[in-house]
Amino acid sequence: MVQLSKLFSVALAVFFTAATMGQATSTDSTQSKNSEKKDRQNQVKFMKPDMEATDYNFNDRKAVSQPLMPRMDLDSAVYQKNKKQKKQQTAFKEMKYMYPARPSDQWEIGVNLGYAFISGDVNPYWSKVWQNWGAGLTIRKSIGHTFSLRFQYQFAWMTGQNWAPDYNLKFNQGLNGQYDPNVNYVKGVGLDTSNHIPKANKGYFFYNYRTFVHDFALQAVVNLGNIRFYRERNMVNFYLFGGVGGTLTRTQMDALDANGKMYDFTDVLSLYQVGGGAGAPPVNARLDKRKEALKLLKGKFDGKYESDADRDIDRLGLFKNYQFLPTFNFGFGVAFHISKWVTLSLEEKIMITGSDVLDGYRWTQDEYPGFTRDNDNISYTSIGFNFHVGRNKVEPLWWLNPNDYVYRKIAETNPDKIIAEAFKDDDEDGVPNKLDKEPNTKKGCPVDVRGVTLDSDKDGIADCDDKEPYSPPGYPVDQFGVAQIPPNPCCDEGDDLLMLGGEGANGKDGAGVGAEGSKRRRGRGGDCSKIELPGVFFESDKYYIDPSYLSSIHQVAERMQQCPDMRLVLTGYDESRNDQKYNEQLSWNRAQKVADYLVEKYGISRDRFIVKYQGGKKSNANKSAIERKESRKVEFRYAEEDEKGDSNPASPHPGYKAGSDK
Repeated sequence: MVQLSKLFSVALAVFFTAATMGQATSTDSTQSKNSEKKDRQNQVKFMKPDMEATDYNFNDRKAVSQPLMPRMDLDSAVYQKNKKQKKQQTAFKEMKYMYPARPSDQWEIGVNLGYAFISGDVNPYWSKVWQNWGAGLTIRKSIGHTFSLRFQYQFAWMTGQNWAPDYNLKFNQGLNGQYDPNVNYVKGVGLDTSNHIPKANKGYFFYNYRTFVHDFALQAVVNLGNIRFYRERNMVNFYLFGGVGGTLTRTQMDALDANGKMYDFTDVLSLYQVGGGAGAPPVNARLDKRKEALKLLKGKFDGKYESDADRDIDRLGLFKNYQFLPTFNFGFGVAFHISKWVTLSLEEKIMITGSDVLDGYRWTQDEYPGFTRDNDNISYTSIGFNFHVGRNKVEPLWWLNPNDYVYRKIAETNPDKIIAEAFKDDDEDGVPNKLDKEPNTKKGCPVDVRGVTLDSDKDGIADCDDKEPYSPPGYPVDQFGVAQIPPNPCCDEGDDLLMLGGEGANGKDGAGVGAEGSKRRRGRGGDCSKIELPGVFFESDKYYIDPSYLSSIHQVAERMQQCPDMRLVLTGYDESRNDQKYNEQLSWNRAQKVADYLVEKYGISRDRFIVKYQGGKKSNANKSAIERKESRKVEFRYAEEDEKGDSNPASPHPGYKAGSDK
């Protein structure tokens, strides 16, 4: 944990330094834009929540940000590459599926360069940046707007040097002659024996290292902040990442001089107290001698790092003198959006290696040495340039706000336009296009609730073109829809009575005007025989006319227009579940409603109707749902020649409310 704390401290220091420098360089430009920025913020601040602010151009949106190019246009098929995406997108656009398909987005390929060091037992060369550096390559692909996967290769070159001497070298394979017989500092070469004669197996060495690292990692990246609710987009993205990988490492030491001999550290050791008496450590390092010691060591070491350092014997050995370490890595970063194709990133990465020999040092300085407490880890602080690859694709999804499409569609929504489109009726037949089964109805022709032209007698000629819209069944019709009825020899063609059917019309004695048979009376428009008239039914406790019965009323109206002498009796009914007063008033309401509609809509004289109401008297026995429905109606019948009645009767219970007209 101590080493991790050091890593985080260094990383934060680097980021704060970069932020401070960026702030210092941008102070003047920021101050020069304060006034303009304040105006923009005020413009957004006082914008109405319903987006109706007259001083705010929603399509331009300069007060917030510039739009993404290209935007995440989920309506465009160009961003749907495979069959599954296209199928889902088609269903979404046809409103058969609730969610759009995931758009195809670009890949990101990045390169980075930065400072790398080992957090271990040997001090890194902080001042020699060129000896502690790293470079890397990344390939990243989104999974969604928040998560993405990234492959990363990283190379690092890291060096370090201790300013204090170390002893207990017996178990160090790089210094006890095991790797190279010429490198055996256990014998105590170069010690000033006049001050201290060490025990056998104890010598002194100033630890140093040069470590090469090749790291291959797969990382999960979590993006923070691109899902926005009050701004269109981010110009800066923060992210966290973590992953696993494999690392090849090789650590070497500078243990031999230019002549292949071990170094003589007598002059450096003279700076320290060597052999402080009984119970004292062999060497007491003095901090005040640190700079002087490092100066002497710098002049002594040749910087060739020719000797292999101590390494784990249980690690897999690959290539020449490289060892393989499974590693875990994590970190954080910030990315800056430069353009659709390029972004800049600053990143801190920490590699947990599980090894204590990245710096060649793992033995304690005790009489009976053991391993040091903490393993060695690697810190890498970098700057990177990332390039987006792919044509006809949106930017990587971590740069896109998924709410952009939703909010844009809401902004483009015009309620007046939607309503106008929903009720658009090109053929002006009263049925909207979206519900019209016959969208090109001839103007002026009556239609049913589906928009289909009425053909009341089902003779194949629409009522509006039919000179006899209620032709008697069973007879052929001519081109005008008039039934072709064979003439009856018993009657004069000019007579308005024709004998049809019946026994007296079949050549029997007595056949003629007075004979028993069926009579058809012709009016100005054709047949005026007493055919069955449709009724109008109502919902429970309602007296508004259901649109599905308007065609029935139209048939009655046309019949009355065709036969000007025809008079009808309209009788309103209600089911018997309510009291008689309620039933009578509701029955009267229904009869009046139908009579008023015929008078106002078709111009039929009111005195051609006899309006009656029966309440629930005639339906006292209705108990089932079907019986009750059949009782809620207005019924038509032909008035007798001498039948009299009120065409506009007064309300049976004035001021009493029964039923609803809505």
